[in-house]
Amino acid sequence: MNMKVDSMIFLPECLENIFKFLQDDEEALFSSILVNRFWCRTLVPILWRNPFRLVKEANTDKLINIYVRCLSNDNEPDYLSDLVILKDGQNVLQKLLKNSSRLTFDYPYFLRELKCSKINDLVKRWLSSVIDDSNWNKPDQKEFCVKWFSNNLIRLFMNKSPNVESLVIQSDDYHHNADFSFNSCTDKGYSALRILHLDYCCDGHTLQSISFNCHSIEELWISLTENSRETQSLNELVKSQKGIKDFRIRSIYYNEKVFEVTPQLLEALSIQKRTLHTVQFFCCKFHQCPTLQPLAECTKLERLGFFNCDGLTEEVIKPLANGSLRNLNVLAMAVYDGFTEKVIIDIIESSHQNLKRISLPMATKTNNIRNVFTSMIPFVNNLTGITVCFSSGDNKSFESFLLLLDSCSNLESLCIEGGDTAGNPLDFDDKEMSIYFEQLAIKMPLSINRLVFYNVSVSSQLFQTFLEKLDSPIRFLGLYGCFMIRDDHINEIVKYAERTGHLKNLTVNWCFSNTGKAVDEALKVIDEVHFSDVEPYDMEFTAWLA
Repeated sequence: MNMKVDSMIFLPECLENIFKFLQDDEEALFSSILVNRFWCRTLVPILWRNPFRLVKEANTDKLINIYVRCLSNDNEPDYLSDLVILKDGQNVLQKLLKNSSRLTFDYPYFLRELKCSKINDLVKRWLSSVIDDSNWNKPDQKEFCVKWFSNNLIRLFMNKSPNVESLVIQSDDYHHNADFSFNSCTDKGYSALRILHLDYCCDGHTLQSISFNCHSIEELWISLTENSRETQSLNELVKSQKGIKDFRIRSIYYNEKVFEVTPQLLEALSIQKRTLHTVQFFCCKFHQCPTLQPLAECTKLERLGFFNCDGLTEEVIKPLANGSLRNLNVLAMAVYDGFTEKVIIDIIESSHQNLKRISLPMATKTNNIRNVFTSMIPFVNNLTGITVCFSSGDNKSFESFLLLLDSCSNLESLCIEGGDTAGNPLDFDDKEMSIYFEQLAIKMPLSINRLVFYNVSVSSQLFQTFLEKLDSPIRFLGLYGCFMIRDDHINEIVKYAERTGHLKNLTVNWCFSNTGKAVDEALKVIDEVHFSDVEPYDMEFTAWLA
């Protein structure tokens, strides 16, 4: 039977259901487009829902080129003239926008997932392919053009992609003068939005616009500063949603102020208690909140995190320890001021051994975290991940932690952080602590395969001894903010990888003393090696609610 006639017996809805099974098979989908126009019209919207994930890396330049053709080729403002002229005298914008023309499909309309940082990365790669690096006329000219194109592409998507389901905007890292409007689409614009990450300092007007247009947000991650308008707008945004599942708020320092959580925000979250399973507060103040009782009413909570928050005294946190959070399997309490061990112990005991991962606050001589370690021992059978933070010199707390490890037979991930309130690292080279560090290698459960150190100091000789005594099959090793890490340390890691064959991923972030030679040597024996001298966007302990 003729393929054209055969294919017409399928309704578009039937074809869509069939093609869903092939949504990750790029070759099959692109081949199907060529069957006939009917199949093509059905497949193009599916292919262009999230082309950034589907298209192979070698074809991403073509993808960006198609989207750039959707941009307007109007003359750029006069103030851009000096910024966009290449050495050969050509205008970058006129050169790259001259092919703007009517396309067969309105491709931005089909987009369902948008992540700003991804656009920025692809535009940077695309510009490198169309303009020779030697042709840039001024320092930072290329970076300016990357921001110009990515910024305008995102505005294009915000205006012409009303059916976006997942939106991640990171404007202060990747864009300039970014004002992405949520009220520029039709009345139904963004009605399908389920995931919204606003990782920039958005204002109350933006939040208000989202409240009017979006009512189906399930995952809301947002960054704010201290501002009363934003507080009220955020409350209304939370209350306007049909069923938030994952809520995370991060405070951005602004004029030495951080976001102040209000009782009204906690009440708004309690309205979502039927669906809410994850709540995280990062660098927030709770001085206005006499109690966290509204959160205790969210009995379906599975993941709860407080990171570097002020005002969480024992009386404020106490309602969370009343036994209502029986579904909790991830608890992160990286709270320094006002920490009370009794509340943590009560939460752990009332979790009925459902806890899988726990992140504990900085160990100091005043917060009695040793009592937490001791009290945890009967409740760690199902624990798979622990993050602990110690201040330098608090050796007794570390000794108590080693006793806890003896009971953690199913532990898979361990992150050890250092640092007091002044940020001083945990010094493992201290005479007494060096003994405990060697004991850590011996006592570490054989089930552990992921090990991370953050803000610690250790000599290459002691690190060598640690790795030689380590029996746990570490597949992922992370070193974050360990400023004393040098090539000698990397060489010892390479020897460990060669000797055991276990290590598959090495990540070294925010360390400044490693050379390219050490990286090359590591790549010879380790599958994935990541080195960066930039502070990681998401520190290890903040990722525990992922």
